[in-house]
Amino acid sequence: MTNVNGTGTAFSRRHILGAGLALSVASGRAVRAQAPVSLNFAVWGNRAEEDAFRRLIAGYTAQNPHVSIRLELSGSSGQLYQQVDTRLAGRQAPDLVRIQYQQVGRYAKAGAIVDLSGHLDGGLAAQFAPALWKAVTYRDKAFAIPHHTDTLAVYCNMEMFRRAGIELPRRLEDSWRWEEFIRIARTLKDKAGAPFGFACAWQNTAAYRFLPFLYQNGGQLLDEQLLQPRLSSKEGLEAIAWAQSWFTDKLVPPTTSIKTNEQTQNLFANGTIGMLVHGDWQIPFLQEAMKQAEWQVTYMPRSVSMASDLGGNCLAVTRDSKNRDVAIDFLRYATNEANMRDFCIAAGFLPVRRSLMDTKLEYPLRPDAMQVFVEQSRTIPDHLAATVTLPDFSRINTKLGEQLDLAFTSGQSPKDTAENIEGTIRSVLKG
Repeated sequence: MTNVNGTGTAFSRRHILGAGLALSVASGRAVRAQAPVSLNFAVWGNRAEEDAFRRLIAGYTAQNPHVSIRLELSGSSGQLYQQVDTRLAGRQAPDLVRIQYQQVGRYAKAGAIVDLSGHLDGGLAAQFAPALWKAVTYRDKAFAIPHHTDTLAVYCNMEMFRRAGIELPRRLEDSWRWEEFIRIARTLKDKAGAPFGFACAWQNTAAYRFLPFLYQNGGQLLDEQLLQPRLSSKEGLEAIAWAQSWFTDKLVPPTTSIKTNEQTQNLFANGTIGMLVHGDWQIPFLQEAMKQAEWQVTYMPRSVSMASDLGGNCLAVTRDSKNRDVAIDFLRYATNEANMRDFCIAAGFLPVRRSLMDTKLEYPLRPDAMQVFVEQSRTIPDHLAATVTLPDFSRINTKLGEQLDLAFTSGQSPKDTAENIEGTIRSVLKG
């Protein structure tokens, strides 16, 4: 009797259950794994993501009954990184971790995650979106496998919008200009009963979600060659000043600056804000939390350009895994076409395999809202994607969050903010 796992690798029942277990892995090479095998898999996520991960694990362990995988769930990416970093210091990190693309360079440079390049089929890279495969590559070697992507758009409380007499744009090219977006935020406060107009989900480790606004205004964090900072440009200072005005004009809750743990989706669900700049993965939560209230999604605002965020996560194996071959086999299973499609549909994400990117997925929850995110994902600037996937971007991201928070909460000038961020960028780029 032969079982075929999700990677297409054939296992005989004798091999799976017999003593001295044999497990076939990538590139047609056979390796030995100890039986039974137990893995720990550290992730963060909402209920829908947790359920999707558990189904993924159940599928793999059903095909590989000698393997057990314990899901370790953190409340946020920031909490996960803190826990994983502590355990890495003690050489007790989980076998498998979910990490953001922006974190791959940091972990790869530190030797904390495993170089997968010798374990993967030669043609695997070509099956993924080039920008995201590049994002998991450090010094020309793959240290993770892309799992999905996501982007930002604007959730709208339709009861408040009707009360204020505001209609949503129906096409991407009709998205609101910055001045319209601010006027609507004020109207929601003044006429629709919203305590605050909106909030942006850039808390914890997500300071990079400021960048879409920078690019919307024609600015960039780095020059075209990614060698010098460019935040102190006129466009960059205007973007910082614009975001700073959200706080000084009290259009956003003061608790929603960058260095907080505020869960902005809760503020939207309980009616504290009328609009929420957040990602597609919040659809399952809001559908459950707002059963009595109507919400819709519209496009990101724009200045001189349209832009949104490159988000998403990949999967990696840590250096502390004692069963690396099995852990890598699970990564390949989790990211094959069928499982990637099922995970994205269940958890509300966008796929990163080329074969799926041009396919219309049948999202069961709010396909109308997911369609807006799919359209918005086409506005992610290539230069933004190249910037946030630099190997040391996590250091830039930390400084970005620290300095923008000072601008938003302490009145630091846009000029000082930009110059302080640029100082760190120069240091990082020097290596």
